[in-house]
Parts: sequence; C-alpha cells; structure tokens
Amino acid sequence: MKVAFKLGYLGRNYHGFQLQPDVLTVQSVVREALRGLALNDGSFCYAGRTDRGVNALGQVIDFFIDPRKASLAVPRVVNSRLPSDVWAWAWAIVPENFSARHAALWREYRYILPDDGLDLDLMREAGRKLLGVHDFRNLSSEKIRPTTRNLMKLDISEKDGSVILDVRSDGFLWNMVRKIVTVLEMVGSGERDLDWVSDLLDSRINQGVAAAPPEGLILMDVGYSGFEWTVEPYSMRMAREKLSKVWRREAALAEATGILARSMFICGAL
Repeated sequence: MKVAFKLGYLGRNYHGFQLQPDVLTVQSVVREALRGLALNDGSFCYAGRTDRGVNALGQVIDFFIDPRKASLAVPRVVNSRLPSDVWAWAWAIVPENFSARHAALWREYRYILPDDGLDLDLMREAGRKLLGVHDFRNLSSEKIRPTTRNLMKLDISEKDGSVILDVRSDGFLWNMVRKIVTVLEMVGSGERDLDWVSDLLDSRINQGVAAAPPEGLILMDVGYSGFEWTVEPYSMRMAREKLSKVWRREAALAEATGILARSMFICGAL
C-alpha cells in the first residue's frame, strides 16, 4: 500500500530538504518520524528538493506501508513525531507506481519581495518575455542536464507593501525561481532594461545572474492527476496555531529592526 502526504515546513532551521551527512534536513526529520512509528524504514520519494532556508506549503512525499498500519499513516499521527516547523496536512492513497517526483505535472512557487518602489508594470512586461518554452540556462545554476523548461505562469501582485510573484512550470532548474526574481527586481528598479531579459533567454550568450535570497521562497503546490487529497482539519488547525505564534514573534522582530535601521539613517544625517 502506498500513501502520499502534503508537507509544509519553515526552512530556516534546515540545510535544505534532501539528506546530507552530519546536518539537519527536512528529509532527515521526516525519515525519523516514519521510522519511529515503524511505518517503514524511513524511505520515501519527494516532489522536489528545496535549498537551505526555502519554505514549503505543498511539498509532496510518497511511501509504502504495511496495510495493517494504515491507521498510523495519517498526518496527525506522523505530526506527533515531527518538530513544530515541519507538518503534514493532507494525505491520499495512491497507486503503487506513483512517484511524487515523476508524476508531477507542474510545480508552483511563490516569492515575497519587499516593494522598494519597484515598477510592477515593467516587471510584468519582463515576466511576459519569460513565459513559454525557453532555454533557461542563464537563469539557473544547472549546467549539465537539458535546461529547456515551460514557464506556464508568472503572476505579479502587490499586498501590504510586498511584491508577490507566483511562478509555475513543468519543472524548475536549480535556483531558477530565485534568479527569475532577481531579473524581475532589476528590471523593476530600472537597473536593467527589457532587452537584457531577451538576451538572457539566448543560450548562445553566457550571462550570470545572482539568485535572490532563499527566505522569501515558498514551494506552494505540486500538480497531479488521478487521485484526490484528503485534508485533515486537525493538522491544519494545529499548524495554523504554531505558525501564528511564529508570525507574531517575527513581525515584532521585523518592526524592531526597521526602527533601528531608520534611527541609524536619521542619526547619520545629523
């Protein structure tokens, strides 16, 4: 019997998702949770790797279990063995040949960017150039495998002083989203023009682009067909309560940091 989970996590305390020797990763704590419940040996497939500091709402994993232990393979039970910054919130019984990675039709990320006077219309125009099938070699850190991808969606909106970028593709290259964010930010700030964006999509021109910081990136969802997710309200409620506490604490820290920064600017002007 094979089941799939949707996972959320805050990435700042982890060295990315994938297992690494001698450091804490999201995969390592999920593996220990599955082992601790004796659901399996801790092995599972996952939809995609996220780097250190990157967050997730819709990471997907799948794993085999003994059908006799199906009552334990639900979010609320697995969450009892997970740290508070990693949680499962939906599950599904999937075919035995299902792979969270290979069955994915698309992946969607969101990036939260401070709005420092960015021109959103210019950013949207730049985004339209990136939509569709292109060679994204200049917008990734991937230099070995094929780098052509279909960028299916790039929406830009503004809320509460932040620019929100929602990006969907049939597959993302390493650092592709964060480099796209850098490109859009540089165009929106006037540092670069739209012709530069076109040049980046020409694989004959080798250009480097720095990746935006990982903290603003969230893996929002992964698309599949052929089954339905069961959302577990209890796990959703518990996660919301924990996240609300973190949110309030971080909001206070952000405000205090802003006061200090503004004070240094004022004092420096005296």
